[in-house]
Amino acid sequence: MKISMIIPVYNEERFITTLINKIFKVDFKREGIDLEVIVVNDGSNDNTYNKIKNFRNLIILNQDNQGKGRAVQNGINISTGDLIIIQDGDLEYDPKDIIKMYKKLPSKYWYKYSVYGSRYLPLFLNFIPKYIFKKSRFSYIANIIFILMFIILYGRLITDPLTGYKLYPRNFFLSNKILSDGFEADHEISAKLIRENFKILEVPISYLPRSKQEGKKINFFDGLKATFTILKYRFFD
Repeated sequence: MKISMIIPVYNEERFITTLINKIFKVDFKREGIDLEVIVVNDGSNDNTYNKIKNFRNLIILNQDNQGKGRAVQNGINISTGDLIIIQDGDLEYDPKDIIKMYKKLPSKYWYKYSVYGSRYLPLFLNFIPKYIFKKSRFSYIANIIFILMFIILYGRLITDPLTGYKLYPRNFFLSNKILSDGFEADHEISAKLIRENFKILEVPISYLPRSKQEGKKINFFDGLKATFTILKYRFFD
């Protein structure tokens, strides 16, 4: 099975070299995974490109700054894998967890499934997401709101709609055009997966949150866009 890893980056000079080295240290081949790594440089104006240009076995796509959602879509357009995973350009997520997510896929009809890496499993009292140390309270509350929205609007429990680790079958993108440009693209994809009757499975993953001082980019307005997107794709195409 071939997995295309899409890494959208914007001004990630502090972390990108460490991240790529960490990815290439994981023995994916041992698990029968052929990994394709595509870095989409979303108009970075720092030293990001110089940090990545000399890596071997890496596909680099440079573009003007268009937002994370558009960077991901452009990366998917040139990918060749059976599965797609989005990897943020920081160190919040551990690439070793991709193997755990891959193993969650059923051997039969795997192309009708998506696997989300949940930072909150197992749930506290079986229904309350646990609070992650150092994670912003705003992000924690927003995640609970989005959990409730997916339950009420779509009839699906997703314990971590905001997770940055989502493993998708590539065939989904061949028949579904993603219109969002920013962080809200994740929620458009989730909504369309459910509408197209794809199954969403979840596995617990590790998580090391970073602060705004360390380069965290998501903000309150991204939360508003996400809310609008979840509502929009419940009632409109």
